[in-house]
Amino acid sequence: MTDLEEAKEAEKTEAVAEQRCATRMYNQQPCGRPIHPSPVMVDNAPVCLMHSRDLTKDDAEFQVEFERVLSQADTGIADFTGFVFGSVDYSGRTFHATCVFRMAVFACDVIFARVRFHNGADFTGARFEGQASFSEAFFAQEANYLRCVFVGKSSFWKTIFRGTTRFVEARIEGEAEFGLAQFDGMTLFDGAVFSRKVGFDSATFKLSPCFAKCKFESQASLKDSLFMGLADFTGVGFDGPADFTRARFVNTADFSGAQFRGDASFGGAIFQEYACLWHARFQALAHYIGAAFHGGANLCGAVFEKRADFSSADFNGSAGFIATEFREEADFCISHFSESAEFRHTRFRDDSTRLPGPRFFRADFDKPEAVVFYQTFLGQALFYNCDVSRFLFSDVEWCRRPGSLKRMVFEEVVELSEDDPLSPDVGGADERNYRLIAELYQQLKKNYDDRRDYWTAGDFHYGEMEMKRLATPQPNRLSRWLKNIGLAGPRFEVFRRRWHQHFGLPAWYKYASQYGESYNVPLLWIVGVVSLFMFLYPLLGLQPALRVAGGQAVARGSLSHDANVPELSYHNYIHYESLQPGGEKLSFAALLGHSLMTSVGVAALQRDLAYEPSYPWGRALSWLELALTSALIALFLLAVRRQFRR
Repeated sequence: MTDLEEAKEAEKTEAVAEQRCATRMYNQQPCGRPIHPSPVMVDNAPVCLMHSRDLTKDDAEFQVEFERVLSQADTGIADFTGFVFGSVDYSGRTFHATCVFRMAVFACDVIFARVRFHNGADFTGARFEGQASFSEAFFAQEANYLRCVFVGKSSFWKTIFRGTTRFVEARIEGEAEFGLAQFDGMTLFDGAVFSRKVGFDSATFKLSPCFAKCKFESQASLKDSLFMGLADFTGVGFDGPADFTRARFVNTADFSGAQFRGDASFGGAIFQEYACLWHARFQALAHYIGAAFHGGANLCGAVFEKRADFSSADFNGSAGFIATEFREEADFCISHFSESAEFRHTRFRDDSTRLPGPRFFRADFDKPEAVVFYQTFLGQALFYNCDVSRFLFSDVEWCRRPGSLKRMVFEEVVELSEDDPLSPDVGGADERNYRLIAELYQQLKKNYDDRRDYWTAGDFHYGEMEMKRLATPQPNRLSRWLKNIGLAGPRFEVFRRRWHQHFGLPAWYKYASQYGESYNVPLLWIVGVVSLFMFLYPLLGLQPALRVAGGQAVARGSLSHDANVPELSYHNYIHYESLQPGGEKLSFAALLGHSLMTSVGVAALQRDLAYEPSYPWGRALSWLELALTSALIALFLLAVRRQFRR
């Protein structure tokens, strides 16, 4: 090198020495350290040793400066903003200062295992290019990892976070381990992205953790985790399996709008308060075996593209049987099931109140034949506006009609809200939408009829007819005409409704045979009608029936061929006057006996009667008896046929 070149190099070195690092620190002031002579194209601008990306720089000198900053800060702020670390092994150390690692670059494996940060640490925007270990670390104050990038594997196993913890918009590209971690303060993972497997097994969140709009691109495991505050998983995307087995949510758990593209397992999970899965989407298996919902569950609008299993097929550590349990309302309204849905041994609400248990209002099932309810209580379930005609109801328990053992649906007695579809129309006279309930009864009747469970189908047939009896009939022409001329007001509508309920054709069908479900009732009615007419016929008189003998008409039981036929005289008629003094000698028992035989004969269409009702009013009375008994006999035979069919 010539003297001229040496002089120019010396001038350059002197110029660099006079420059200072302009990198902005935490207090927005320039760093001010001497410029490090890094190789060409390593740093975008002249920076000091601490901010240089030169991997060949003197690490010992770097660590000396690091310790100096830390010592000088004491319990204040130790500013390491933008530092580029070539090696980090601070395991077991205690930092009393507030350590600020904003925008720092860790171009190596980082070891902060068992480190104690007494005044918090700020890693906002930091980048960890190697493995990062914070296992068993202790953060007494805030721990900020906002917008951090973890390229390699990161471990926060058994780490304790006493203050607010922020991983907002952090990107964890390697595997992450938070097992047994303890989050005592507010925990924010909003918008964080986990590219590889992440584990929060047995982690504890004492306040309200927020995972809103997080994205788990691989497996997410939160087994045995404990959420003591409101758990916010709204809008979270689980691209891989999501495992919440035996997780416990002490407060509200909100999974509204969450997307489960892999298997979602909540087996044995406990939701002590409200569980919200409103419009959540399950694109793979939804597994809730043994889950317990103590404070109600909202799955309204949820979409299950694969099998949804709410069955009980799990055992706890004491070999006790665990059933999926909904102690409060379980809302499946407007939810969609593309594949099978199983509710085996599922425990729904059973508290003898008028509050609903499971609600399947307008739920949609693409494969209704694959929907199974087995050994579960549906006495407070609501299925209106949901086609249940092909569900498998096996050994389920429905609520019972008051004063009867007949099964009924809870829609008849559930407490209604103002916007409930079961509420009557504005201005309507009905107490609830009976026609909508009748549709449900029709579907249930078809379901059990198709399975040849005619006993249960009969109960639902009874319920269907009850709804038709209670529902206000459609106005006929007379009603419309009276309304048009102003003679049919609200009182007329009330009268018409009550008349239909108590004296309409469905009402008489109920009184006569319990809608064809009882053969005892029409049999008793037949006995009662025959007995009634037995007492009525003597009021109008019973005359000896005529027969032909020797070409002449004589009274039955008489051998006389006299043309006068004395048996047809007034004194030979049977009537109550026959019992009066001076009348024919006839005992009351004999009178009733003759009247009974006549009444039975009329009902049985017998022609060879000894006595027949007198003409004309007695004959009219016999026609009335014949009409009543014929209808009752038909109802009796129909009911008997239904019983033998069963």
